[in-house]
Amino acid sequence: MPVLNPPHTGMGKTSFDPASVVSSWLSTFSDALQVKDARAVSDCFLVEGWLRESQIFCWDNRTLHGREKIYQHVAEHLPKRLFSHFCVEARAFLSPERGNVAPGHEGIKSGFTFETAVQWGQGYVQLLQDVDGTWKALAVHLAASDIKGQEESGREVGIYGGHSLPWPAVLAARRKQAEESPHALIIGAGHVGVTIAARFKQMNIPTLVIDAQSRLGDFWRNRYESLILHTTRVHDNFLYQPYPKNWPLHTPKDKLANWIEHYVDTQDLTVWTSSRPAEDTFPTYDDVTKRWTIVVDRAGQRVTLHPAHIVACIGILGPKIMPQIKNSSRFKGTVIHGGDFKMPEPYRNKRVVVVGAGNTAGDICIDLSTCAESITLVQRSKSTLIPAEILRNGLNHVWPDDGSIPLETSDFLSASTPYNLFRSYSKVTKAGGGGESGKYAAFYRGLREKGMVVDDGDGGEGTAFQVLEKYGGFMLDVGCVKLILSGRVGVKHGVEIAEMREESVIFTDGSEIPADAVIFATGYRPVRENQVRIFGEETIQRAGPMWGLDDEGELNGVYRPTGHPALWYGAGGFQVVRYGSKQLAMLVKARDLRLTET
Repeated sequence: MPVLNPPHTGMGKTSFDPASVVSSWLSTFSDALQVKDARAVSDCFLVEGWLRESQIFCWDNRTLHGREKIYQHVAEHLPKRLFSHFCVEARAFLSPERGNVAPGHEGIKSGFTFETAVQWGQGYVQLLQDVDGTWKALAVHLAASDIKGQEESGREVGIYGGHSLPWPAVLAARRKQAEESPHALIIGAGHVGVTIAARFKQMNIPTLVIDAQSRLGDFWRNRYESLILHTTRVHDNFLYQPYPKNWPLHTPKDKLANWIEHYVDTQDLTVWTSSRPAEDTFPTYDDVTKRWTIVVDRAGQRVTLHPAHIVACIGILGPKIMPQIKNSSRFKGTVIHGGDFKMPEPYRNKRVVVVGAGNTAGDICIDLSTCAESITLVQRSKSTLIPAEILRNGLNHVWPDDGSIPLETSDFLSASTPYNLFRSYSKVTKAGGGGESGKYAAFYRGLREKGMVVDDGDGGEGTAFQVLEKYGGFMLDVGCVKLILSGRVGVKHGVEIAEMREESVIFTDGSEIPADAVIFATGYRPVRENQVRIFGEETIQRAGPMWGLDDEGELNGVYRPTGHPALWYGAGGFQVVRYGSKQLAMLVKARDLRLTET
C-alpha cells in the first residue's frame, strides 16, 4: 500500500459540499493545464498520487505513480497539448460524491469532461485531504472518449436511397467493400474479435474478420460440455447488445457460442469462417504504402488482401503443455490434456488422476464426480483458491445485476483506478472480509486438513492480477472444494507423476496409486508461439510482447501501440475488450489521420 497522508483530523465532523470541493480542485487543475504549468499540474496530486492516462498527453496508455513522475510526464508532453472546457460531471454515478477513496480513507470521487485540440475527453478524480487540509488527488484518470469529427456513427435511420434501396442490397454492398478492400483485418472471431469489429463498424472502419473454425462460436461450443462462465452476465455483456433480462447469471458456453453467431448477424459484421492466414507464407508490411499483403486460406481458396491494419485476436494462451512422462507408452489407460476433455461418461467407473489445480482441473473433477470410481487431484505447488461468491459479489458491486449502472459507466469506473494502486489495496484489505482470516476461515482450514495448500489471493483482489499477468494459477471454487472436503476427490500435494505403469502412476515421492486415466490440466505455453507461426519471428519481435503487465501496471500490447505501426492485439475478458475496443479504434483513426505524429 502506498503511504497515504492521513485525512484531515476534522474531516469526519466537517460539513462540506462534494460538488464545491470538486469544482475548486478541477478549476486549479484545469488552469494549470491551460497555462501549461506542469509543476502546478503535479501539485494537484498527493505526493504518492497516481495519474492514469489513455491517449491524452501521448497516444498510449500510461500510469505514473508519484508527484515527481507525474511532473516529468506532463512536462514532456504538455507543451504540445491544448486543454479547454473542463466541466464537473452531472450524470448519475459520475457526479461528485463522498465515500471511501482508499481503505480507511474517506474522500470525494467525481467524473468530469474536457476537450483537447482534437479530442473529447473524460476524467475521474479521487480526492483526499492532505495533512494541511488541502484537497489533493490520490488518483486521476484521463481518457479520450472520441476524436473530434471521428465520433461513432450511432444508429441508422433505416431508410436508404430515399426508400429506393432495400436493406439486403445495402448490406451486400458494404460486405463487398469489406471483403475486397478491408481497411482492417481481424484474425479471430471469438468474443474479442467480434466486439472489436462491432466497434470498428461504428467508427466507420471497413473491417473483415476471419476465423479458422467452420462455425462461429465453435471455440466455446467445442469445449467441455458443462462449462459455464464463472463471471456474471452484466460483466460479460457484449458491446451495444446486452443479454436479455432473463439470461442466466452465469452463461453456459453453448449459449455464448450461439450468441456470438447472433451478434455477428445483428451487428452486420463481415466474417469469413474456415479461414486463416496461409501457412506457407507470412504477412508482409510495406512501410511506404502502409499496407499489408496477407494471403488468406478461405476454405481451401487462396485470397490475397491488402489491409492497412491487422488486429490479432488469437487469444492469450499458446500450445498445450503436455508433460513427457517416463514409460507413458506402457500405460493401458487414457491420457489426455485438460483442453481435450469433453464429458465425464467415458470415465464411468474409472480411476482418474487429474494433474493441476486451476479452474479447468476443478471443473473436470466436478464432472467426474458424477460417475468415476475415484478421483485424485494432483496439486504440484501452492495455488490460489477463492469461493465463487467472493468474485460474484465483487463483480456485482461494479457491474450490478439489476443494470442500475449503465454498462459504459461501470467500465469507465473500473478503468479509473490504476492497476498497481488496486493491487496495493489487496495488501491491506480482504474482499468482503472473506479471506482466510474472515468468513471463509473454516473453508481454507478444511482444505489444508485434506492436504491441499492454498492461499486466498488476497481475498480475491490479488487473483485479478494472476489473470492480467499470466491468465492462470488459480481456481475459482464452484463446487470442487465440497468434493475435496467430503473425500470424493483426493488430493496429492507437492508431487509430479514420475513414471507410468500398466495400471498405475508413480509420483516423485515414490508413492503409487492405481489409475485408468490421467488428465493433464497443466495449462498452455505462451501465445507468442502462435503469433510467430502466423506472422514470423521478425514481425513479432518488432511488435513486442502481448499480455501481462508492464512496470507501470498497464497491459502489454493490447489496445495500445505495439512496436509495429500496423499490427495490433486484442485480448482479455468482456469488460477489457468493451473498453479497450474504443481505445484501439481511436488509435487506428489517429494513425490514419497522422495525429500520432504530434
